[in-house]
Amino acid sequence: MGKYCDKYKRGTIDMLILKLLSEEDLYGYEMATILNSISNHEITLNAGNMYPALYRLEDKGFITKRREKAGKRIELIYYHITETGLNELQTMHEDFETFVSIVKDIFDYKKELKVKYTS
Repeated sequence: MGKYCDKYKRGTIDMLILKLLSEEDLYGYEMATILNSISNHEITLNAGNMYPALYRLEDKGFITKRREKAGKRIELIYYHITETGLNELQTMHEDFETFVSIVKDIFDYKKELKVKYTS
């Protein structure tokens, strides 16, 4: 991916996490693994960008967490999207699609078509 992709990723990380959680409850490592796999390792989650996003989403009431034992000593923290989070995800997705469409229109703009856009 190009040099600007990290900037784009930072702007969409909350939406991507909510999307993953809209499918199933996940713990941090699972989220990172799934996102990395789906994106062919082009978009990576790591502790430095994932946990601040999870804390932010939890503070906003978009997700909750629960602790679950995995063996005698290991405790996993599973994250769950709330109804508020589902609604926010829908809004984020709609806004993102609108933004992408606008950017595409700008890149499709040709000077000879100027009349079309100023009429």
